[in-house]
Amino acid sequence: MRIGIILSLGFASGVEALSLDPAASRRDFVGGAIIGSVASAIGAQSSWASDIIPFCVIGANGRTGTKCVQELLERGLPVRATSRSGVYNAGSSSNLLIPTVCDVTQPSTIAEAVQGTRSVIFAASASKQGGTPAQVDSEGLVNVAKACIEAKVPHLVIVSCGGVTRPDSAVYKFLNLLGGIMEEKIKGEDDVRSLYAKTEGGMTYTVIRPGGLTEEPARGVSAMELNQGDTKSGRISRYDVAKLCVEATLFPDLTGGSTFECYDADTGKPLETVGLSNILKMKTDPSEFVTGYERRGETYQELFRGLKKDSV
Repeated sequence: MRIGIILSLGFASGVEALSLDPAASRRDFVGGAIIGSVASAIGAQSSWASDIIPFCVIGANGRTGTKCVQELLERGLPVRATSRSGVYNAGSSSNLLIPTVCDVTQPSTIAEAVQGTRSVIFAASASKQGGTPAQVDSEGLVNVAKACIEAKVPHLVIVSCGGVTRPDSAVYKFLNLLGGIMEEKIKGEDDVRSLYAKTEGGMTYTVIRPGGLTEEPARGVSAMELNQGDTKSGRISRYDVAKLCVEATLFPDLTGGSTFECYDADTGKPLETVGLSNILKMKTDPSEFVTGYERRGETYQELFRGLKKDSV
């Protein structure tokens, strides 16, 4: 459910084996390295996989959603890959893959998809086949958030878009020509923040705002920069965004209740100027423009440390 084009401003309109830190015991457990080795030894993958609490990816057939599914499978984690048809187009023979029907405009299908999951990644966005920006990026996102809260899903991670709070920027104006998609994205974000502000019980959310999305190979955590305030952006691989989504669920104490932008540090520029540099794939000097909210790290835990919580 993603508008599948890279726009001339260099932003994506949809904005559509274990690599965990060995020093973090919780992540080792969640990642399933030990479980994977045991399963290999006993040759009973299908039975043990059914006992592990799965993740859920909403919009699994989109370009970013597909990579989120692949990332989870590569870590040995079961995942419900959702789509309106219930078919996962990328295909996989893994017993960890659970193709699931979910239409974000139909709340009953959402409830079934997210029930009993440990985390939900919302990577859906409007497309000709899957609804308007209002139906998917705003109302659909809110439908998913309500279903997650009702089902007591611990963590909802949302893939949004850099620039959504800057209506005067060229990026916002250009992308918003697509059915008002930027207006709907920020509306959806704000509604989710309001919903969770009224929610008790330890459930949380994270909003990730990528810069211009590419199909290039992942560069890894050390190449990334996070920021807050929606004033700086750049380019980032969808593969890295997928890793970021999964890792965000492993550190809810650091990422929960927060909104942040992400891009490769050597592409970061003021939001108003990133269009041309993204198109030309230009590199930048990270020290040329500093907001004071930059976050870097050699591990995801370091990368996430210090993120500000949202105020509603």
